[in-house]
Amino acid sequence: MKKLLFIIFVGLPFFSKASPSDSLKTLDGLELTSSSKISIGSTHLPINFFRKIYYGGFINEKDKGKINPINSLQRSGLEIDINVRLKFFLNKKEGWYINYQNIITNGLQYNQGIYDAIFKGNIDVNETIFLNKTSFHSRNHQLFQFGKFNENISYGITVGNILQEINGHFGPNDFINFTNPYEWDIITSPNVISIQNTKNIIKKNGNSIGLNLKISKNIAPFENLKYNFEIKNLGWVYLYNNIEKVNFDTALSYSGLSLDQISSLNDSNNIFNNIFSKQPFSKNMSLVTPFEFNSNIILNKNKIEYYSGFYYRHNSQYFPKIYCGLKIKNNNKLNFGSILSYGGYNKFQIGFNSEYQIKNFGANLILQNFLGLIPSFGESFGIFLNLSWKII
Repeated sequence: MKKLLFIIFVGLPFFSKASPSDSLKTLDGLELTSSSKISIGSTHLPINFFRKIYYGGFINEKDKGKINPINSLQRSGLEIDINVRLKFFLNKKEGWYINYQNIITNGLQYNQGIYDAIFKGNIDVNETIFLNKTSFHSRNHQLFQFGKFNENISYGITVGNILQEINGHFGPNDFINFTNPYEWDIITSPNVISIQNTKNIIKKNGNSIGLNLKISKNIAPFENLKYNFEIKNLGWVYLYNNIEKVNFDTALSYSGLSLDQISSLNDSNNIFNNIFSKQPFSKNMSLVTPFEFNSNIILNKNKIEYYSGFYYRHNSQYFPKIYCGLKIKNNNKLNFGSILSYGGYNKFQIGFNSEYQIKNFGANLILQNFLGLIPSFGESFGIFLNLSWKII
């Protein structure tokens, strides 16, 4: 943590072109923004599956999703993203910002055969399931962001507390062979790291530091055409306390557990306890942050805003998302439109967005997938709510 503070205080002057007298200027405006996003999705599972996993209930065959080739790559994930931001305007075009963000994500990437063997049984699985693309994560990060903005560019620093970070993947030659339904041939060399939260509010087991940059400009010579380019939290995660690791290389044939092992799953003779047990890891570790990248182009014509773009989150089993949509500017208060996207933890999604503005208050609501309103059919569901208040 001391190293991070040193970097912040030494490096911060290089991120600002402002003179010391800026801090003495009277604020021209103050804006408070709150944004919340929650989404859950899968490339092959209906929302009903996740609902019954969480709340309980009988999972029928329809809940288990569509039939897919055994080695087709699937993704499932959960995202919860909460932000509170303050913007301090020195004038109408520039100022400073501070932002608090709590982001919780869980993601899995796996072959269809792994899912089928767990939830449908391996009797009909008569070929090799490759594990080389199987990976997963579970994280909970607190991020504190601050920087400067004007009408064309915003830049700053992100400092993070790592409340939880679990990351894992399998080796390039790993597989499970089910050709004999009563004996599994397993070749595996997983690499998993795990770090959990501490009770100490200030001192955590890991921290992060990253850079933020957003550029927004018109595309000359078109006055009604502009582009946005944004990268958030590009940097490093440092883990240095209470790290646990699962790392081994093994080949085995598994034909079930004995009656004694079944009756005592914590028994040291249990083969899975021996293989998958976590071991303390005394060295410090560093990872690339799960940075976000977003780029889009916007065209305004005849009271309609057309846009298309690209979004990606690093090291999160997140398939790069492409999206396009439109927004109809009905009047000065209410705008509404639709959005079509492909990627992330989902495939195709069609959603709805709306904006409402009255005096100093604004609200933006996005429903990410209409089909998610039908839990037995839709494979993803998400809601984004943004509220803004111009205090001064």
